[in-house]
Amino acid sequence: MAKKNHFNDLETAFLNKRFQNIYLLHGEEDFLILELLKLLKRQAFNSMQEADYNYNVLYAETLSLGDIVSSASEYPMFSDRRLVVVRSFEKHKKERSREKQKAQQLQFFDYLNNPLETTILVLTAGAIDKTLWAKEPFASLKSHAYEFSALKDPAAFAEDRAKRYGWKLSPKALKILISFTGNSTREIDSELQKLALYAEEKSDKTLSDSDVLNTVGLSREYNVFELDKALASHDLRMASGIALMIMERDGLKDGLFSIQNYLTTYFLRLWKLKMPAVQRMSPQDMCRELNLYGPQAYFLKEYVAYAQKFSVEDIQAALHQLHLIDMSIKGILPNPEEKLLILKLMNKILS
Repeated sequence: MAKKNHFNDLETAFLNKRFQNIYLLHGEEDFLILELLKLLKRQAFNSMQEADYNYNVLYAETLSLGDIVSSASEYPMFSDRRLVVVRSFEKHKKERSREKQKAQQLQFFDYLNNPLETTILVLTAGAIDKTLWAKEPFASLKSHAYEFSALKDPAAFAEDRAKRYGWKLSPKALKILISFTGNSTREIDSELQKLALYAEEKSDKTLSDSDVLNTVGLSREYNVFELDKALASHDLRMASGIALMIMERDGLKDGLFSIQNYLTTYFLRLWKLKMPAVQRMSPQDMCRELNLYGPQAYFLKEYVAYAQKFSVEDIQAALHQLHLIDMSIKGILPNPEEKLLILKLMNKILS
């Protein structure tokens, strides 16, 4: 099976100029793959002139496996190595006849077993279906594969990125940032770069909730803290109004997705807090159960208080409605206007 999300491992290896001859970088997180490619290009060559002669980006839609092998088999010019990047490898051109397909697969297999020592061949791909790993050429690439699946812990990623830029996030700043960016690594990185510029004169190097609110353009009146309070107070009018304002700010479709994603996490945490086994846990174990890590642990008391405002039946009904919205977003169910969907959601949750 593919190695999963070893971004830091590959980054460290590249920084120390430890290179393999073949990589398959695949998955939904194209931003992280592109970051590694930029780093690899910088580290593989001693100068921009070397890179100009020896760095090639190819697109697999127009290439057969034989074409890829031919390109990877060329020797470098005025350099110790070449870097060949093949984008969208899963879409490589296939020969029409089975005989030619098999011949090219054998040629590719031979190259994998005996690559040119002066070439770094990087194949990139999107999400690869599990059934493809049993077939060539993917079966032969398993030992070279690194998967970059969708981000599961955006808070941890945001904290790590902030640290890279010389900053740390307060718990409230982290919560607001993630509510705005969701689990998009590209958005998290972009917003943190803007925050670092905005707050560059701060001596304590800590980004506050006000820094985030000011930088990403949120209003204090319409943010996730106020939405949390309105939901816990069963204030239908206020919760609906805040949700609609967030959607107006983010765009209707993106806003709907953001709210659906945020509220699903919110109610799943409340649902877990209703379980007797979780209620008997220590605060530290509760945080682990709710995936509240680092500064997020600050919000455990708030979630415990919010859980008391809803019955198990209320939470189950909310999660059911959020699931229906998810299917509407994906087109599985009819997709009415986004504002109607969010108003219906709030009404079902709070009525």
